[in-house]
Amino acid sequence: MKPAALTWTFLLSLLALAHGGHAHLGAFPAWYSPAQAERGRALSLRQCAACHGPRLEGRYGPPLAGPRFLARWGGRTAEELARYVAARMPQGRAGTLEEAEVLDLLAFILQANGYPAGKQALQTKTLKQIQILKP
Repeated sequence: MKPAALTWTFLLSLLALAHGGHAHLGAFPAWYSPAQAERGRALSLRQCAACHGPRLEGRYGPPLAGPRFLARWGGRTAEELARYVAARMPQGRAGTLEEAEVLDLLAFILQANGYPAGKQALQTKTLKQIQILKP
């Protein structure tokens, strides 16, 4: 193998490890916009971080990013996750999130799990197309 190919293989492997074993690298469509993920991050800091941590690493609640999250939600769709979040979160105020807030949170969760951003905001109609990968 040529040195350049070895270097790329090594770098891709490191990236895969940094993202819970998945190097998305454009292998998946861009489902959300950076601005939407930022709104989701800000909302998460206000309403979710006490339980799920500021980086979604988990505290009192389960992690929403990384191998443990992917092990729990892998193989399911973003639509299933959205329904769960909409019906059961935030703790003590379940069902109070607006549809746009749920989409923003999902964009942040996708970003935290290595899914690429694009130009379009995440939309309800595309949620069933997004498969959460197993670690």
